[in-house]
Amino acid sequence: MEKKVFPEPAVAGILNSKFIEARIHTDHEALGESNRALQLEMTGSVAQPIYLLLDPKSGEVHGRLDGATLGDNQPFIDFLESGWSAARG
Repeated sequence: MEKKVFPEPAVAGILNSKFIEARIHTDHEALGESNRALQLEMTGSVAQPIYLLLDPKSGEVHGRLDGATLGDNQPFIDFLESGWSAARG
């Protein structure tokens, strides 16, 4: 997703104008175990990838997408837009 979907103009335009990206790397040797624990706490899963749209102040989840959407960008665009709408009330 990071190499194929995120750079696509329709996706990048939304990501760059409406969101601040934060990542939890669970495969890093020194941080993996604690980051997996954080991911489990936040999502109830250690599967990858999981995308969350979080309110930075409240931590409220406005969207969640489990798995990649390779080959068709529209599901990811829909996820971003619906999460943005939910956050805006």
